Amino acid sequence: MTPLRFLRLAPLLACAPLCLVACNDDDGDDSVLPGAAQFKVMTRNLYLGGNIELLATAQTPQQIPAIAAQLYTTVQATNFPERAKAIADEIQSTNPALVGLQEVSLYRTQSPSDFASNPVPNAQTVTYDFLAILLAELQSRGLNYRAAATVQNADAEVPAALAGNATDLTDVRLTDRDVILARGDVQIANVVTGNYAYAQEVPVGGASIRFLRGFNKLDATVDGARITFVNTHLETLRPGNENQATELAALVNTYDRPLIVVGDLNTGPGAATTGYPTIVGPGTGLVDAWSTVGTGDGFTCCFSETVNDANTDALDERIDLVLYAGDNVNPQSAVVVGTLIDDRTNSGLWPSDHAGLVVEFRVDD
Repeated sequence: MTPLRFLRLAPLLACAPLCLVACNDDDGDDSVLPGAAQFKVMTRNLYLGGNIELLATAQTPQQIPAIAAQLYTTVQATNFPERAKAIADEIQSTNPALVGLQEVSLYRTQSPSDFASNPVPNAQTVTYDFLAILLAELQSRGLNYRAAATVQNADAEVPAALAGNATDLTDVRLTDRDVILARGDVQIANVVTGNYAYAQEVPVGGASIRFLRGFNKLDATVDGARITFVNTHLETLRPGNENQATELAALVNTYDRPLIVVGDLNTGPGAATTGYPTIVGPGTGLVDAWSTVGTGDGFTCCFSETVNDANTDALDERIDLVLYAGDNVNPQSAVVVGTLIDDRTNSGLWPSDHAGLVVEFRVDD
């Protein structure tokens, strides 16, 4: 993911009441060859809202509540309800048929804390549900998207001194999810969700938390063309990234073509990990769409934890990827979104700590 080095832990434009195809696409020539379907896909890391790496600085259990409170304060300040408006704007303007989302966070709290006697995730009061918030923003624009596949990944809870008092604690629970959004006219079948067998163990306050990562897969029919679509979020740490990349490569080799894989892979060209060459290349047949049709560096990662950077200088990695395989699937264009000054919210927040990536494909008969 991002500077978080532990856990990155449809629209149908309302042209007419019964519009069942993309009504407004301003990219230029909309012509499609006879017998071909043309559509866009997006990958978007929503950013969980704070630097969870801070928890690893706790050397003892007694240090966790103050650090957790600092983390949750940042989550509140990075204001996902506000950022969700900017992400919904991106979806509205690009009109992707399918969107792969990562770090679709669900925050829940419980007060008073019962962590000392029951240290399992059990907080139930929802404070931020990123999926519900984003879907509401899309609906408010008249856009017809649905969550077609959702996988639950890491689910962790810690006590936090939200009141500034070490004896007055609130449990804060973060549940991480990956989600595929499908536009209303896209038909979905054969949904598969799962977690990778390898999960990174991260030390926190003298103990450890096991961070699951996951993937979702479905078969989609877009304008008569059938594709296999996969969304995933790989671990950023080693050896987790390499191990999960190996698992992903094995998975995609069992899936039908044409195949499109999107996600925050936490690896890319020139990365320190070997995840990228494991996933992209002869072993899987997957091709990096940006390397085929992208222009420029294509950097997508990462803004600061407060996502109020004055410029995009912090973006120096290309780890949010759209990959494809199959003789009849051809990328037409690739565009990074969420990096223009005007993309920021009214209070100066970037839509996420990542940029997004939108790729247009043509699938021939």
